[in-house]
Amino acid sequence: MLSIGKLTVAQSRYYERQVAQGRDDYYSGRGESPGRWTGAGTETLRLGGQVDDDGFMALMEGRDPGTGERLKRVGGRSKVAAFDLTFSAPKSVSVLFAIGEPGLAGALVDAHESAVHAALGYLEREACRVRRGRGGVRVEVGEGFVAAAYRHRMSRAEDPQLHTHVVAANMARGADGRWTALDATPIYQHAKAAGYLYQAHLRAAVRDQLPWVRWGPVRNGMAEIEQIAPAVLREFSTRRLQIVERERELVAAGVDVRDSGREAIAHATRGRKRYGIDTAPWRDVVRARAAEHGLSAREVAALVLGPVRAPEIPDPREVGGELAGASGLTQRQNTFAKRETVMAWAAPTCRGHRRRRSSEPQQNSCGATTCTVPAVSPSGALPRPSCSPSSGRSWMARRRAAVKAPEGSTRRSSTRCS
Repeated sequence: MLSIGKLTVAQSRYYERQVAQGRDDYYSGRGESPGRWTGAGTETLRLGGQVDDDGFMALMEGRDPGTGERLKRVGGRSKVAAFDLTFSAPKSVSVLFAIGEPGLAGALVDAHESAVHAALGYLEREACRVRRGRGGVRVEVGEGFVAAAYRHRMSRAEDPQLHTHVVAANMARGADGRWTALDATPIYQHAKAAGYLYQAHLRAAVRDQLPWVRWGPVRNGMAEIEQIAPAVLREFSTRRLQIVERERELVAAGVDVRDSGREAIAHATRGRKRYGIDTAPWRDVVRARAAEHGLSAREVAALVLGPVRAPEIPDPREVGGELAGASGLTQRQNTFAKRETVMAWAAPTCRGHRRRRSSEPQQNSCGATTCTVPAVSPSGALPRPSCSPSSGRSWMARRRAAVKAPEGSTRRSSTRCS
């Protein structure tokens, strides 16, 4: 899903250290991948490719990373330097990414980055806003985010957790050419919808790359891969278990734990993040833990060779009719915003859905009303993932041909997705 954090200039030095260290660690087999510039605003500043530590800190200080020119004053009433938009894959996707061979892992990374690209594009269109006029009474569309994207492979507990931090500077250029702070309100308003879009697009992209994947039921916009057993997911949910255990202790002591209390528990139980963790030994440990719960290399190979089902492509008219019907958007409320339509459209799509790319949402008649049907794969600014020959369908085809069925067994026939 999508979570949002705020960064001050001092806090952003965490990312500066990561940029400097990750650049060397990643290519020597340690650490996370280096950051890359993203967002429509980077085109205005002519930024591209890999993020360097000096450029990142210049951005956090309100300066042009390329020239050092002052774009926006940092400080005053707002001390927020950036917003940390974190897109996280479901646990089942993260586990397969960690234990799979390079082709499988690469296919899942491609799907994840494609989904981040789509969700960030939605946020830029709907939530990149600046204020103008006396007291900021007038809200105007900003040109786009200026951000650095960092993809990580593990949680603080060193469990598999494929996620990307999109660190968007707290500034955008308005139509008048001035760079000013972002209006944060629409970002938070559209965060849940963007998270739903990320998940829906991810499900579709994973199915595109790996047609053997079957998705379980969608709950709160997210689904797990059906073939990954719940015991495996629990084994790699250390952080959640820590939080749940601490909550039980507090409840037993008579403490009323609410949502704000759970957030406090999450912060209180966080361990210090380790850097420079060797990728190969970490993957070996994860594979061993997964095998103990029935997901060994042999089981993964069996999944790859398993039956392929055609994806479920929802009929826009049917979905639109359901949303406009008695049990749809108006079941519990008389009015709703565009973001709620986006969530309602994305949530029930179990197999995933990705409409054609468009810079504008598509209009679709929903019975008696007209609602906006979002482009689940909208034009965004995240650098497009490169599809190497070892990823996606070409990899799966070679993998199927290379892995032979046990002698005397009969391989089940399967239908190829079109």
